[in-house]
Amino acid sequence: MTAGLPGTGIGGMFYLVSAFATPLWQAYLRVRGRRSHGWGLVAAQTAIAGVILAAVWATGWLLGVALRASQHFIPTATTLPPGNLLPALALLFSVGTLAAVLLGVELLRLCVRRRADREIPIDRHQSRRAVAAGERPGRVLLLVFGAVVAAHARPAAAQGTLATGPLGRADSAFAAGDARAAEREYAAVLATDPWNSHATYRLAQLHRHDPRLALRLFRRYVALEPSDPWGYMAVADMLARAGRYGEALRWYHDALRLAPGERDAVVGRARTLVRARRTGAAIAAYTGWLRAHPTDAEVRRELAAARVAAAPAITPLVGGSRDSDGNTTLRLGGTAELAAPGPTRLGVRVTREQVRDGVTAIGLDELTLRATARPEGALQIDAEGGATRVDAVGGAGATLTPTGQVRVRWREPMGGPAVDVRARRNVIDASPLLVTNRVVRTEIGAIVELPLASRLKLRGIGRTAALSSSFDLNHRTTLAGVVAVAVTPSVELSGQMHEIRYSRPSSAGYFAPRLIQMAQVGSYIELETA
Repeated sequence: MTAGLPGTGIGGMFYLVSAFATPLWQAYLRVRGRRSHGWGLVAAQTAIAGVILAAVWATGWLLGVALRASQHFIPTATTLPPGNLLPALALLFSVGTLAAVLLGVELLRLCVRRRADREIPIDRHQSRRAVAAGERPGRVLLLVFGAVVAAHARPAAAQGTLATGPLGRADSAFAAGDARAAEREYAAVLATDPWNSHATYRLAQLHRHDPRLALRLFRRYVALEPSDPWGYMAVADMLARAGRYGEALRWYHDALRLAPGERDAVVGRARTLVRARRTGAAIAAYTGWLRAHPTDAEVRRELAAARVAAAPAITPLVGGSRDSDGNTTLRLGGTAELAAPGPTRLGVRVTREQVRDGVTAIGLDELTLRATARPEGALQIDAEGGATRVDAVGGAGATLTPTGQVRVRWREPMGGPAVDVRARRNVIDASPLLVTNRVVRTEIGAIVELPLASRLKLRGIGRTAALSSSFDLNHRTTLAGVVAVAVTPSVELSGQMHEIRYSRPSSAGYFAPRLIQMAQVGSYIELETA
């Protein structure tokens, strides 16, 4: 018998089978015109059997729900059978046990009857044979039914055993920190049981370094467990890491609909708003959480950082350079940015620069208005516009030159192609001679990046520029190809080929050969702070 489940003992299952067979027997008697006990008793017995059967199924379902809920608190302590395996096995094992017992009773009955037949008179033997012949069809049908159920119960039990073994080993490896072994065992579980939600979630966690695969597995988990808010939060977190902030916020909304007071959902949504530069909405989310949980120190720190990011900011600027010809530059200034509760930030930059060569010194003043917008996580637009004033030098008076820049950057969120387009106009200020000759560069260029493999990228660079001075106009074109390998997410090694062409030589103060070809090997390190 199956202990703990109502009506699943041998006697209980025999009663259920008999009760469900009663309407068929009553209909048979009615068709044959024989006397019956009426349909009232039949309906009552069938209703009782239906209630018992529903209780058996509900008990198995509740056990599955309890085990699934316990995994949120002790994720590696329990192994969850897939789907509706618990309620199905409860019934299948009980009916299979009943069939085995009935089969054993029938076999014993045949043995006992053969021994007794030797001492029974012929007339009694004939009567008993007739009675047995009348009872045998019903028993045979019952045995056939039990055999079919037992045949279905064995594969289901075998499937549960196959899923439990690798799943237990996978959970143990996951708890021990052996990611490779855990990944192998979870994959084995899913090969046997593709609907195992626990293995799907764990395998997605192990593949966070591969955003495409992890996101696909987390979405699969949500399809298997649509009532679990943690699945929605996992999908939202992966989308936020990929810069798909709009989609991430929609998934956090679904998680909060299922669990309105869940901290990870509330705080995760606020962090995504900060990444999307919607600091006003992020501050409101943090404030709402702290109103109900005033002792949450981590959220209080993040709220302070969000308020700093949204507040007006003044940043000092100090820079300079020195080349092998003795030309030096020194730039002082600052930037001021207005409060930015949304994804667009406005500011102004003011600088004063001195350019020297040991003999001549020239000053430049720059005033620039700036705007930065991120309408989507994958797209960023930077625009600047202003003017540069060059001091009077020699016999030439002071001049005012319009300057500006527009830059549009887009990157496919899951590590795919990237495009960087830039147009700019600025004064060349590397030496006093260049500034005196009023050399101005007007340039447009683009960088296109294509991933060839998980860590290998191919990058193409193209630029064209017009270099105007007080006495000539020149053109420069640049073409380059780069093969880059990402050693880590922030370190890159690359091999590069560059070709630069000028339309004519120039005496304005810059080197302008007809053709320059360069081969380079370089490294690139990027450090990002929140």
